[in-house]
Amino acid sequence: MQTIHKRFSVVTGFVLLVILLLASTWVIRRQLGLQAENEDWVVHTQQVMLELTQTESLIKDAETGQRGFLYTENPQYLLPYDAAREQVGPHLDDLARLTQDSPQQQARVQQLRTLTEQKLNELGQTIALYQAGKPQDARALVLSNQGLYLMRGIRRVTEEMQTHETELEAARSSKYQKSLRVTVACLYLGTFAAVLGLGLLAFHILREIRLRERQSKVLAEREEWFRTTLTSLGDAVIATDGQGRVTFLNRIAEEMMGTTLAEAEHQMIESVFPIFNESTLQPVENPVKKVMECGRVVGLANHTVLRRRDGTYVAIEDSAAPLRDAKGDLAGVVLVFRDATYERRAQELMRKTEKLNAAARLSATVAHEINNPLEAIGNLIYLTKSIDGIPPAAAEHLALAEQEVERISHITRQTLGFYRESKSPHEIEIEPLVESVLRIYDNKLASKNITVQREFGVCPPLTGLAGELTQAVANLVSNAADAAPEGGTIIVRINCTEQANRSLIQVTVEDDGHGIAPEHQEKIFEPFFTTKADVGTGLGLWVTKEIVDRHGGTIHVSSKQDSGKRGTVFRISLPVAGTVNTLVQ
Repeated sequence: MQTIHKRFSVVTGFVLLVILLLASTWVIRRQLGLQAENEDWVVHTQQVMLELTQTESLIKDAETGQRGFLYTENPQYLLPYDAAREQVGPHLDDLARLTQDSPQQQARVQQLRTLTEQKLNELGQTIALYQAGKPQDARALVLSNQGLYLMRGIRRVTEEMQTHETELEAARSSKYQKSLRVTVACLYLGTFAAVLGLGLLAFHILREIRLRERQSKVLAEREEWFRTTLTSLGDAVIATDGQGRVTFLNRIAEEMMGTTLAEAEHQMIESVFPIFNESTLQPVENPVKKVMECGRVVGLANHTVLRRRDGTYVAIEDSAAPLRDAKGDLAGVVLVFRDATYERRAQELMRKTEKLNAAARLSATVAHEINNPLEAIGNLIYLTKSIDGIPPAAAEHLALAEQEVERISHITRQTLGFYRESKSPHEIEIEPLVESVLRIYDNKLASKNITVQREFGVCPPLTGLAGELTQAVANLVSNAADAAPEGGTIIVRINCTEQANRSLIQVTVEDDGHGIAPEHQEKIFEPFFTTKADVGTGLGLWVTKEIVDRHGGTIHVSSKQDSGKRGTVFRISLPVAGTVNTLVQ
Protein backbone atom coordinates (compact mmCIF):
# COMPACT_ATOMS: atom_id res chain seq x y z
CA MET A 1 0.00 0.00 0.00
CA GLN A 2 2.82 2.40 0.83
CA THR A 3 4.53 1.64 -2.49
CA ILE A 4 1.29 2.37 -4.38
CA HIS A 5 0.92 5.68 -2.52
CA LYS A 6 4.50 6.69 -3.38
CA ARG A 7 4.01 5.87 -7.02
CA PHE A 8 0.70 7.75 -7.16
CA SER A 9 2.20 10.86 -5.55
CA VAL A 10 5.16 10.83 -7.94
CA VAL A 11 2.94 10.34 -10.99
CA THR A 12 0.55 13.08 -9.86
CA GLY A 13 3.43 15.47 -9.30
CA PHE A 14 4.83 14.79 -12.75
CA VAL A 15 1.41 15.27 -14.37
CA LEU A 16 0.88 18.63 -12.65
CA LEU A 17 4.39 19.72 -13.56
CA VAL A 18 3.85 18.74 -17.21
CA ILE A 19 0.55 20.68 -17.32
CA LEU A 20 2.26 23.72 -15.84
CA LEU A 21 5.16 23.52 -18.29
CA LEU A 22 2.80 23.11 -21.25
CA ALA A 23 0.77 26.15 -20.20
CA SER A 24 3.92 28.19 -19.69
CA THR A 25 5.26 27.04 -23.05
CA TRP A 26 2.04 28.06 -24.81
CA VAL A 27 2.08 31.55 -23.26
CA ILE A 28 5.77 32.06 -24.03
CA ARG A 29 5.30 30.78 -27.58
CA ARG A 30 2.45 33.23 -28.14
CA GLN A 31 4.47 36.14 -26.75
CA LEU A 32 7.49 35.14 -28.85
CA GLY A 33 5.26 35.16 -31.93
CA LEU A 34 4.05 38.69 -31.11
CA GLN A 35 7.59 39.77 -30.38
CA ALA A 36 8.85 38.38 -33.69
CA GLU A 37 5.98 40.08 -35.53
CA ASN A 38 6.72 43.46 -33.91
CA GLU A 39 10.41 43.05 -34.63
CA ASP A 40 9.63 42.32 -38.29
CA TRP A 41 7.62 45.57 -38.52
CA VAL A 42 10.51 47.53 -37.00
CA VAL A 43 12.89 46.00 -39.54
CA HIS A 44 10.31 46.73 -42.25
CA THR A 45 10.30 50.43 -41.31
CA GLN A 46 14.10 50.52 -41.34
CA GLN A 47 14.13 49.01 -44.83
CA VAL A 48 11.76 51.75 -46.08
CA MET A 49 14.06 54.40 -44.55
CA LEU A 50 17.07 52.81 -46.21
CA GLU A 51 15.39 52.72 -49.62
CA LEU A 52 14.42 56.40 -49.30
CA THR A 53 17.97 57.39 -48.38
CA GLN A 54 19.46 55.39 -51.28
CA THR A 55 16.94 56.84 -53.78
CA GLU A 56 17.68 60.42 -52.72
CA SER A 57 21.42 59.71 -52.77
CA LEU A 58 21.23 58.37 -56.34
CA ILE A 59 19.42 61.55 -57.52
CA LYS A 60 22.04 63.74 -55.82
CA ASP A 61 24.85 61.71 -57.42
CA ALA A 62 23.20 62.05 -60.84
CA GLU A 63 22.93 65.85 -60.41
CA THR A 64 26.54 66.09 -59.23
CA GLY A 65 27.68 64.06 -62.23
CA GLN A 66 25.76 66.36 -64.58
CA ARG A 67 27.39 69.45 -63.06
CA GLY A 68 30.85 67.90 -63.30
CA PHE A 69 30.31 67.02 -66.97
CA LEU A 70 29.12 70.52 -67.82
CA TYR A 71 32.18 72.06 -66.17
CA THR A 72 34.85 69.64 -67.36
CA GLU A 73 33.37 67.98 -70.47
CA ASN A 74 34.81 64.72 -69.06
CA PRO A 75 32.45 61.75 -69.79
CA GLN A 76 33.64 60.04 -66.62
CA TYR A 77 31.46 62.43 -64.63
CA LEU A 78 28.37 60.91 -66.32
CA LEU A 79 28.89 57.52 -64.65
CA PRO A 80 26.84 58.47 -61.51
CA TYR A 81 24.09 59.80 -63.81
CA ASP A 82 24.00 56.54 -65.80
CA ALA A 83 23.99 54.49 -62.58
CA ALA A 84 21.10 56.57 -61.22
CA ARG A 85 18.97 55.97 -64.31
CA GLU A 86 19.49 52.21 -63.96
CA GLN A 87 19.06 51.90 -60.19
CA VAL A 88 16.42 54.48 -59.21
CA GLY A 89 13.58 52.48 -60.77
CA PRO A 90 14.24 49.25 -58.79
CA HIS A 91 14.54 51.26 -55.56
CA LEU A 92 11.20 52.96 -56.21
CA ASP A 93 9.65 49.53 -56.94
CA ASP A 94 10.98 48.27 -53.60
CA LEU A 95 9.47 51.32 -51.86
CA ALA A 96 6.10 50.65 -53.48
CA ARG A 97 6.23 47.03 -52.37
CA LEU A 98 7.31 47.86 -48.80
CA THR A 99 4.57 50.52 -48.31
CA GLN A 100 1.63 48.49 -49.60
CA ASP A 101 0.09 48.58 -46.11
CA SER A 102 -0.14 52.43 -46.16
CA PRO A 103 -2.26 54.26 -48.79
CA GLN A 104 -0.64 57.57 -47.81
CA GLN A 105 2.84 56.23 -48.42
CA GLN A 106 1.73 54.65 -51.68
CA ALA A 107 0.56 58.07 -52.91
CA ARG A 108 3.85 59.63 -51.89
CA VAL A 109 5.80 56.87 -53.67
CA GLN A 110 3.89 57.63 -56.88
CA GLN A 111 4.57 61.34 -56.45
CA LEU A 112 8.25 60.61 -55.81
CA ARG A 113 8.41 58.41 -58.92
CA THR A 114 6.96 61.26 -61.06
CA LEU A 115 9.37 63.87 -59.66
CA THR A 116 12.33 61.52 -60.05
CA GLU A 117 11.51 60.83 -63.70
CA GLN A 118 11.16 64.56 -64.38
CA LYS A 119 14.47 65.28 -62.63
CA LEU A 120 16.33 62.60 -64.57
CA ASN A 121 14.76 63.84 -67.83
CA GLU A 122 15.86 67.39 -67.01
CA LEU A 123 19.41 66.20 -66.34
CA GLY A 124 19.38 64.10 -69.51
CA GLN A 125 18.10 67.02 -71.62
CA THR A 126 20.89 69.27 -70.29
CA ILE A 127 23.55 66.68 -71.06
CA ALA A 128 22.11 66.03 -74.53
CA LEU A 129 22.15 69.78 -75.42
CA TYR A 130 25.75 70.06 -74.25
CA GLN A 131 26.82 67.00 -76.22
CA ALA A 132 25.01 68.36 -79.31
CA GLY A 133 27.23 71.48 -79.23
CA LYS A 134 24.69 73.78 -77.65
CA PRO A 135 26.32 74.74 -74.37
CA GLN A 136 24.40 78.04 -74.15
CA ASP A 137 21.05 76.26 -74.38
CA ALA A 138 22.22 73.76 -71.75
CA ARG A 139 23.35 76.65 -69.52
CA ALA A 140 20.01 78.39 -69.96
CA LEU A 141 18.16 75.22 -68.99
CA VAL A 142 20.26 74.90 -65.84
CA LEU A 143 19.73 78.57 -64.93
CA SER A 144 15.96 78.22 -65.39
CA ASN A 145 15.89 76.59 -61.88
CA GLN A 146 13.62 73.82 -63.16
CA GLY A 147 15.98 71.19 -61.73
CA LEU A 148 16.16 73.11 -58.43
CA TYR A 149 12.38 73.03 -58.04
CA LEU A 150 12.24 69.34 -58.92
CA MET A 151 14.99 68.55 -56.39
CA ARG A 152 13.13 70.49 -53.69
CA GLY A 153 9.99 68.52 -54.47
CA ILE A 154 11.93 65.24 -54.19
CA ARG A 155 13.39 66.27 -50.83
CA ARG A 156 9.97 67.35 -49.58
CA VAL A 157 8.32 64.03 -50.49
CA THR A 158 11.26 62.08 -49.08
CA GLU A 159 11.12 64.02 -45.80
CA GLU A 160 7.37 63.43 -45.50
CA MET A 161 7.83 59.69 -46.02
CA GLN A 162 10.74 59.57 -43.56
CA THR A 163 8.71 61.47 -40.95
CA HIS A 164 5.84 59.03 -41.38
CA GLU A 165 8.15 56.00 -41.12
CA THR A 166 9.91 57.49 -38.09
CA GLU A 167 6.59 57.78 -36.28
CA LEU A 168 5.75 54.19 -37.25
CA GLU A 169 9.17 53.00 -36.07
CA ALA A 170 8.71 54.65 -32.67
CA ALA A 171 5.29 53.09 -32.20
CA ARG A 172 6.44 49.69 -33.39
CA SER A 173 9.59 49.79 -31.22
CA SER A 174 7.47 50.60 -28.19
CA LYS A 175 5.17 47.72 -28.97
CA TYR A 176 8.16 45.42 -29.49
CA GLN A 177 9.69 46.42 -26.14
CA LYS A 178 6.35 45.81 -24.39
CA SER A 179 6.04 42.30 -25.89
CA LEU A 180 9.65 41.63 -24.91
CA ARG A 181 8.92 42.57 -21.26
CA VAL A 182 5.84 40.36 -21.20
CA THR A 183 7.82 37.46 -22.68
CA VAL A 184 10.57 37.79 -20.08
CA ALA A 185 7.98 37.95 -17.27
CA CYS A 186 6.26 34.81 -18.56
CA LEU A 187 9.62 33.08 -18.81
CA TYR A 188 10.51 33.94 -15.23
CA LEU A 189 7.10 32.84 -13.93
CA GLY A 190 7.24 29.58 -15.83
CA THR A 191 10.77 28.90 -14.66
CA PHE A 192 9.87 29.64 -11.04
CA ALA A 193 6.86 27.32 -11.20
CA ALA A 194 8.95 24.56 -12.82
CA VAL A 195 11.70 24.89 -10.21
CA LEU A 196 9.12 24.78 -7.41
CA GLY A 197 7.51 21.68 -8.86
CA LEU A 198 10.86 19.98 -9.40
CA GLY A 199 11.84 20.79 -5.84
CA LEU A 200 8.74 19.10 -4.48
CA LEU A 201 9.30 16.07 -6.67
CA ALA A 202 12.96 15.94 -5.74
CA PHE A 203 12.02 15.76 -2.08
CA HIS A 204 10.10 12.54 -2.72
CA ILE A 205 12.56 11.08 -5.21
CA LEU A 206 15.78 11.62 -3.26
CA ARG A 207 14.67 9.26 -0.53
CA GLU A 208 14.17 6.51 -3.13
CA ILE A 209 17.47 7.31 -4.76
CA ARG A 210 19.42 6.59 -1.60
CA LEU A 211 17.98 3.10 -1.40
CA ARG A 212 18.48 2.47 -5.10
CA GLU A 213 22.09 3.68 -4.95
CA ARG A 214 22.90 1.01 -2.41
CA GLN A 215 21.36 -1.66 -4.57
CA SER A 216 22.97 -0.26 -7.74
CA LYS A 217 26.40 -0.27 -6.12
CA VAL A 218 26.11 -3.96 -5.38
CA LEU A 219 24.89 -4.68 -8.92
CA ALA A 220 27.63 -2.51 -10.46
CA GLU A 221 30.33 -4.37 -8.54
CA ARG A 222 28.97 -7.69 -9.77
CA GLU A 223 28.64 -6.42 -13.34
CA GLU A 224 32.19 -5.00 -13.31
CA TRP A 225 33.52 -8.31 -12.08
CA PHE A 226 31.59 -10.04 -14.85
CA ARG A 227 32.90 -7.68 -17.55
CA THR A 228 36.48 -7.91 -16.27
CA THR A 229 36.32 -11.68 -16.38
CA LEU A 230 34.92 -11.77 -19.93
CA THR A 231 37.32 -9.10 -21.16
CA SER A 232 40.31 -11.05 -19.83
CA LEU A 233 39.38 -14.18 -21.77
CA GLY A 234 41.60 -15.13 -24.71
CA ASP A 235 38.57 -15.94 -26.88
CA ALA A 236 36.09 -13.52 -28.40
CA VAL A 237 32.83 -13.17 -26.43
CA ILE A 238 29.48 -11.71 -27.48
CA ALA A 239 26.50 -11.51 -25.11
CA THR A 240 22.92 -10.80 -26.19
CA ASP A 241 19.60 -10.27 -24.48
CA GLY A 242 16.59 -12.54 -24.83
CA GLN A 243 15.65 -10.98 -28.20
CA GLY A 244 19.10 -11.44 -29.74
CA ARG A 245 20.30 -7.83 -29.36
CA VAL A 246 23.97 -7.33 -28.56
CA THR A 247 24.68 -6.22 -25.00
CA PHE A 248 28.41 -6.95 -24.64
CA LEU A 249 31.59 -7.44 -26.72
CA ASN A 250 35.00 -8.09 -25.26
CA ARG A 251 38.18 -6.66 -26.76
CA ILE A 252 39.03 -9.79 -28.76
CA ALA A 253 35.55 -9.80 -30.35
CA GLU A 254 35.91 -6.12 -31.30
CA GLU A 255 39.25 -6.80 -33.00
CA MET A 256 38.02 -9.87 -34.87
CA MET A 257 34.77 -8.26 -36.02
CA GLY A 258 36.27 -4.85 -36.82
CA THR A 259 33.71 -2.96 -34.73
CA THR A 260 33.24 -1.60 -31.21
CA LEU A 261 30.73 -2.19 -28.44
CA ALA A 262 29.37 1.34 -28.87
CA GLU A 263 28.63 0.64 -32.54
CA ALA A 264 27.23 -2.88 -32.07
CA GLU A 265 25.26 -2.43 -28.85
CA HIS A 266 21.49 -2.92 -29.15
CA GLN A 267 21.80 -4.22 -32.72
CA MET A 268 20.51 -7.63 -33.73
CA ILE A 269 23.17 -10.33 -33.65
CA GLU A 270 22.58 -11.23 -37.33
CA SER A 271 23.70 -7.76 -38.48
CA VAL A 272 26.71 -7.63 -36.15
CA PHE A 273 27.85 -11.26 -36.48
CA PRO A 274 27.25 -12.33 -40.14
CA ILE A 275 28.60 -15.85 -40.72
CA PHE A 276 28.84 -17.89 -43.93
CA ASN A 277 29.93 -21.27 -45.24
CA GLU A 278 33.65 -21.13 -46.02
CA SER A 279 33.33 -22.88 -49.39
CA THR A 280 30.07 -21.48 -50.80
CA LEU A 281 29.87 -18.18 -48.89
CA GLN A 282 26.18 -18.92 -48.36
CA PRO A 283 24.71 -17.56 -45.09
CA VAL A 284 24.79 -19.95 -42.14
CA GLU A 285 22.10 -20.03 -39.44
CA ASN A 286 23.21 -17.90 -36.51
CA PRO A 287 23.91 -20.01 -33.39
CA VAL A 288 22.24 -17.41 -31.14
CA LYS A 289 18.95 -17.99 -32.92
CA LYS A 290 19.35 -21.76 -32.56
CA VAL A 291 20.08 -21.40 -28.82
CA MET A 292 16.95 -19.29 -28.33
CA GLU A 293 14.93 -21.93 -30.17
CA CYS A 294 16.26 -25.08 -28.46
CA GLY A 295 17.53 -23.63 -25.16
CA ARG A 296 20.81 -25.57 -25.08
CA VAL A 297 24.48 -25.23 -26.06
CA VAL A 298 24.95 -25.10 -29.85
CA GLY A 299 28.24 -25.38 -31.74
CA LEU A 300 29.04 -23.49 -34.92
CA ALA A 301 28.82 -25.35 -38.22
CA ASN A 302 32.04 -26.73 -39.66
CA HIS A 303 33.94 -24.51 -42.10
CA THR A 304 32.28 -21.30 -40.88
CA VAL A 305 33.72 -17.87 -41.64
CA LEU A 306 32.87 -14.48 -40.15
CA ARG A 307 32.56 -11.45 -42.42
CA ARG A 308 34.31 -8.52 -40.79
CA ARG A 309 33.07 -4.96 -41.09
CA ASP A 310 35.68 -4.20 -43.79
CA GLY A 311 34.34 -7.06 -45.97
CA THR A 312 37.13 -9.57 -45.30
CA TYR A 313 36.46 -13.06 -43.95
CA VAL A 314 38.03 -14.89 -41.00
CA ALA A 315 37.61 -18.56 -40.15
CA ILE A 316 36.07 -19.14 -36.69
CA GLU A 317 35.18 -22.00 -34.37
CA ASP A 318 33.37 -22.55 -31.06
CA SER A 319 29.87 -22.41 -29.62
CA ALA A 320 26.93 -20.49 -28.11
CA ALA A 321 25.22 -21.15 -24.76
CA PRO A 322 22.04 -19.84 -23.08
CA LEU A 323 22.05 -17.36 -20.19
CA ARG A 324 19.25 -17.98 -17.68
CA ASP A 325 17.88 -15.83 -14.88
CA ALA A 326 17.07 -16.91 -11.31
CA LYS A 327 13.73 -18.36 -12.47
CA GLY A 328 15.40 -20.46 -15.16
CA ASP A 329 13.99 -18.40 -18.02
CA LEU A 330 16.16 -17.53 -21.03
CA ALA A 331 17.64 -14.09 -20.36
CA GLY A 332 20.14 -14.04 -23.23
CA VAL A 333 22.87 -15.92 -25.08
CA VAL A 334 26.64 -15.87 -24.76
CA LEU A 335 28.61 -16.61 -27.93
CA VAL A 336 32.27 -17.63 -27.59
CA PHE A 337 34.41 -17.97 -30.73
CA ARG A 338 38.04 -17.81 -31.80
CA ASP A 339 40.13 -17.28 -34.92
CA ALA A 340 40.69 -20.63 -36.64
CA THR A 341 42.57 -19.26 -39.65
CA TYR A 342 45.94 -20.80 -38.75
CA GLU A 343 44.36 -24.13 -37.88
CA ARG A 344 42.56 -24.21 -41.23
CA ARG A 345 45.78 -23.32 -43.04
CA ALA A 346 47.69 -26.00 -41.17
CA GLN A 347 45.03 -28.58 -42.03
CA GLU A 348 45.03 -27.51 -45.66
CA LEU A 349 48.84 -27.63 -45.75
CA MET A 350 48.79 -31.13 -44.29
CA ARG A 351 46.28 -32.25 -46.92
CA LYS A 352 48.34 -30.75 -49.73
CA THR A 353 51.54 -32.25 -48.33
CA GLU A 354 49.96 -35.67 -48.18
CA LYS A 355 48.70 -35.30 -51.75
CA LEU A 356 52.18 -34.22 -52.88
CA ASN A 357 53.74 -37.19 -51.10
CA ALA A 358 51.28 -39.52 -52.76
CA ALA A 359 51.89 -37.88 -56.12
CA ALA A 360 55.64 -38.16 -55.61
CA ARG A 361 55.38 -41.87 -54.88
CA LEU A 362 53.11 -42.38 -57.85
CA SER A 363 55.33 -40.32 -60.16
CA ALA A 364 58.41 -42.27 -59.10
CA THR A 365 56.62 -45.53 -59.89
CA VAL A 366 55.37 -44.26 -63.25
CA ALA A 367 58.80 -42.84 -64.13
CA HIS A 368 60.42 -46.17 -63.38
CA GLU A 369 57.93 -48.06 -65.50
CA ILE A 370 58.08 -45.80 -68.57
CA ASN A 371 61.84 -45.24 -68.58
CA ASN A 372 62.63 -48.43 -70.53
CA PRO A 373 59.90 -47.91 -73.21
CA LEU A 374 61.16 -44.35 -73.66
CA GLU A 375 64.67 -45.60 -74.37
CA ALA A 376 63.27 -48.03 -76.93
CA ILE A 377 61.25 -45.26 -78.60
CA GLY A 378 64.34 -43.06 -78.69
CA ASN A 379 66.38 -45.80 -80.35
CA LEU A 380 63.65 -46.41 -82.93
CA ILE A 381 63.49 -42.71 -83.76
CA TYR A 382 67.27 -42.65 -84.12
CA LEU A 383 67.22 -45.65 -86.48
CA THR A 384 64.38 -44.14 -88.50
CA LYS A 385 66.29 -40.90 -88.94
CA SER A 386 69.27 -42.94 -90.29
CA ILE A 387 67.25 -44.39 -93.19
CA ASP A 388 68.43 -43.03 -96.55
CA GLY A 389 65.99 -40.93 -98.57
CA ILE A 390 63.73 -39.95 -95.70
CA PRO A 391 61.74 -36.79 -96.57
CA PRO A 392 63.02 -33.59 -94.93
CA ALA A 393 59.64 -32.88 -93.37
CA ALA A 394 59.55 -36.33 -91.80
CA ALA A 395 63.11 -35.86 -90.58
CA GLU A 396 62.16 -32.55 -88.95
CA HIS A 397 59.16 -34.15 -87.24
CA LEU A 398 61.33 -37.04 -86.06
CA ALA A 399 63.81 -34.53 -84.64
CA LEU A 400 61.03 -32.81 -82.70
CA ALA A 401 59.73 -36.17 -81.50
CA GLU A 402 63.24 -37.12 -80.41
CA GLN A 403 63.52 -33.82 -78.55
CA GLU A 404 60.23 -34.37 -76.71
CA VAL A 405 61.13 -37.99 -75.90
CA GLU A 406 64.39 -36.72 -74.49
CA ARG A 407 62.44 -34.15 -72.41
CA ILE A 408 60.18 -36.89 -71.06
CA SER A 409 63.22 -39.03 -70.35
CA HIS A 410 64.79 -36.06 -68.57
CA ILE A 411 61.68 -35.72 -66.38
CA THR A 412 61.68 -39.42 -65.51
CA ARG A 413 65.36 -39.41 -64.64
CA GLN A 414 64.87 -36.27 -62.60
CA THR A 415 61.98 -37.88 -60.76
CA LEU A 416 63.98 -41.01 -60.01
CA GLY A 417 66.95 -39.01 -58.78
CA PHE A 418 69.29 -40.23 -61.54
CA TYR A 419 69.41 -37.08 -63.66
CA ARG A 420 73.04 -36.09 -64.28
CA GLU A 421 73.01 -34.75 -67.83
CA SER A 422 72.41 -31.06 -67.08
CA LYS A 423 73.44 -30.62 -63.52
CA SER A 424 75.19 -27.31 -64.36
CA PRO A 425 73.47 -24.28 -65.93
CA HIS A 426 74.56 -23.22 -69.42
CA GLU A 427 73.82 -20.39 -71.83
CA ILE A 428 70.44 -20.56 -73.55
CA GLU A 429 69.14 -18.55 -76.51
CA ILE A 430 65.56 -17.84 -75.52
CA GLU A 431 64.13 -17.24 -79.02
CA PRO A 432 65.01 -20.69 -80.46
CA LEU A 433 63.74 -22.28 -77.25
CA VAL A 434 60.35 -20.57 -77.59
CA GLU A 435 60.17 -21.38 -81.31
CA SER A 436 60.79 -25.07 -80.59
CA VAL A 437 57.88 -25.06 -78.13
CA LEU A 438 55.57 -23.40 -80.69
CA ARG A 439 56.53 -26.01 -83.31
CA ILE A 440 55.59 -28.78 -80.90
CA TYR A 441 52.07 -27.33 -80.53
CA ASP A 442 51.57 -26.53 -84.24
CA ASN A 443 48.98 -29.29 -84.69
CA LYS A 444 47.06 -28.37 -81.52
CA LEU A 445 46.96 -24.71 -82.54
CA ALA A 446 45.98 -25.51 -86.12
CA SER A 447 43.12 -27.78 -84.99
CA LYS A 448 41.46 -24.76 -83.31
CA ASN A 449 42.50 -22.33 -86.08
CA ILE A 450 44.44 -20.26 -83.50
CA THR A 451 46.69 -17.48 -84.81
CA VAL A 452 50.07 -17.05 -83.10
CA GLN A 453 51.54 -13.55 -83.15
CA ARG A 454 55.26 -13.38 -82.47
CA GLU A 455 56.72 -10.17 -81.05
CA PHE A 456 60.37 -11.13 -80.49
CA GLY A 457 62.96 -8.59 -79.49
CA VAL A 458 66.70 -9.11 -79.65
CA CYS A 459 67.91 -10.42 -76.28
CA PRO A 460 71.22 -11.80 -75.01
CA PRO A 461 71.43 -15.42 -73.84
CA LEU A 462 70.53 -16.30 -70.28
CA THR A 463 71.95 -18.88 -67.93
CA GLY A 464 69.80 -21.86 -66.94
CA LEU A 465 68.62 -25.38 -67.70
CA ALA A 466 67.14 -25.64 -71.19
CA GLY A 467 64.97 -28.67 -70.41
CA GLU A 468 63.28 -27.06 -67.43
CA LEU A 469 62.71 -23.70 -69.18
CA THR A 470 61.27 -25.52 -72.21
CA GLN A 471 58.87 -27.32 -69.88
CA ALA A 472 57.86 -23.99 -68.23
CA VAL A 473 57.18 -22.25 -71.56
CA ALA A 474 55.40 -25.33 -72.91
CA ASN A 475 53.02 -25.33 -69.92
CA LEU A 476 52.07 -21.68 -70.59
CA VAL A 477 51.57 -22.23 -74.35
CA SER A 478 49.50 -25.36 -73.73
CA ASN A 479 47.27 -23.53 -71.23
CA ALA A 480 46.86 -20.60 -73.66
CA ALA A 481 45.86 -23.04 -76.44
CA ASP A 482 43.26 -24.60 -74.13
CA ALA A 483 41.89 -21.19 -73.10
CA ALA A 484 41.79 -19.50 -76.52
CA PRO A 485 38.48 -19.83 -78.37
CA GLU A 486 38.05 -21.33 -81.86
CA GLY A 487 39.76 -18.92 -84.26
CA GLY A 488 41.36 -17.04 -81.36
CA THR A 489 44.78 -15.40 -81.04
CA ILE A 490 47.84 -16.09 -78.89
CA ILE A 491 50.53 -13.41 -78.60
CA VAL A 492 54.03 -14.49 -77.59
CA ARG A 493 56.48 -11.72 -76.73
CA ILE A 494 60.19 -11.72 -75.91
CA ASN A 495 61.78 -8.50 -74.73
CA CYS A 496 64.55 -7.23 -72.50
CA THR A 497 64.11 -4.74 -69.67
CA GLU A 498 66.01 -3.20 -66.78
CA GLN A 499 64.65 -3.56 -63.24
CA ALA A 500 66.43 -2.95 -59.95
CA ASN A 501 69.79 -2.45 -61.70
CA ARG A 502 69.70 -5.83 -63.43
CA SER A 503 68.83 -7.00 -66.94
CA LEU A 504 65.80 -9.23 -67.36
CA ILE A 505 64.42 -11.27 -70.25
CA GLN A 506 60.63 -11.36 -70.26
CA VAL A 507 58.62 -14.07 -71.99
CA THR A 508 54.90 -13.18 -72.23
CA VAL A 509 52.12 -15.50 -73.36
CA GLU A 510 48.75 -13.78 -73.88
CA ASP A 511 45.47 -15.36 -74.97
CA ASP A 512 42.02 -13.94 -75.73
CA GLY A 513 40.08 -16.62 -73.84
CA HIS A 514 37.40 -16.24 -71.19
CA GLY A 515 39.92 -15.21 -68.51
CA ILE A 516 40.48 -16.34 -64.92
CA ALA A 517 38.04 -15.42 -62.16
CA PRO A 518 39.53 -13.01 -59.57
CA GLU A 519 38.96 -15.47 -56.72
CA HIS A 520 41.05 -18.09 -58.59
CA GLN A 521 44.03 -15.90 -59.52
CA GLU A 522 45.63 -16.22 -56.08
CA LYS A 523 45.33 -20.03 -56.14
CA ILE A 524 46.43 -20.98 -59.66
CA PHE A 525 50.04 -21.60 -58.61
CA GLU A 526 49.01 -23.95 -55.79
CA PRO A 527 49.50 -27.70 -56.39
CA PHE A 528 46.40 -29.65 -57.52
CA PHE A 529 44.37 -26.49 -58.11
CA THR A 530 42.82 -26.46 -61.59
CA THR A 531 39.90 -24.88 -63.39
CA LYS A 532 39.99 -27.54 -66.14
CA ALA A 533 37.82 -30.16 -64.49
CA ASP A 534 38.12 -32.77 -67.23
CA VAL A 535 41.79 -32.63 -68.29
CA GLY A 536 43.63 -30.55 -65.69
CA THR A 537 45.89 -32.04 -63.00
CA GLY A 538 46.62 -28.80 -61.13
CA LEU A 539 50.40 -29.36 -61.36
CA GLY A 540 51.39 -27.51 -64.57
CA LEU A 541 51.50 -23.95 -63.24
CA TRP A 542 52.86 -25.12 -59.89
CA VAL A 543 55.77 -26.83 -61.70
CA THR A 544 56.24 -23.76 -63.89
CA LYS A 545 56.52 -21.48 -60.86
CA GLU A 546 58.99 -23.87 -59.21
CA ILE A 547 61.18 -23.79 -62.34
CA VAL A 548 61.02 -19.98 -62.61
CA ASP A 549 61.85 -19.61 -58.90
CA ARG A 550 64.87 -21.90 -59.25
CA HIS A 551 66.14 -19.73 -62.09
CA GLY A 552 65.94 -16.60 -59.91
CA GLY A 553 62.98 -15.19 -61.84
CA THR A 554 59.35 -14.30 -61.24
CA ILE A 555 56.05 -15.17 -62.88
CA HIS A 556 53.08 -12.83 -62.96
CA VAL A 557 49.49 -13.31 -64.14
CA SER A 558 46.80 -10.78 -65.05
CA SER A 559 43.35 -11.58 -66.38
CA LYS A 560 40.12 -9.83 -67.34
CA GLN A 561 36.61 -11.20 -67.80
CA ASP A 562 34.68 -8.06 -68.77
CA SER A 563 32.99 -7.58 -72.11
CA GLY A 564 35.52 -4.99 -73.34
CA LYS A 565 38.75 -7.00 -73.26
CA ARG A 566 39.02 -10.58 -72.14
CA GLY A 567 41.91 -12.94 -71.78
CA THR A 568 44.89 -13.89 -69.63
CA VAL A 569 48.52 -12.77 -69.68
CA PHE A 570 51.36 -14.79 -68.11
CA ARG A 571 54.75 -13.06 -67.91
CA ILE A 572 58.00 -14.83 -66.95
CA SER A 573 60.93 -12.56 -66.00
CA LEU A 574 64.38 -14.21 -65.93
CA PRO A 575 67.75 -12.59 -65.12
CA VAL A 576 70.13 -12.41 -68.07
CA ALA A 577 73.26 -13.13 -66.04
CA GLY A 578 71.56 -15.07 -63.25
CA THR A 579 72.13 -18.67 -62.22
CA VAL A 580 69.77 -21.32 -61.05
CA ASN A 581 69.15 -21.10 -57.30
CA THR A 582 68.49 -24.77 -56.68
CA LEU A 583 69.13 -27.79 -58.90
CA VAL A 584 66.97 -30.83 -58.41
CA GLN A 585 69.27 -33.74 -58.81
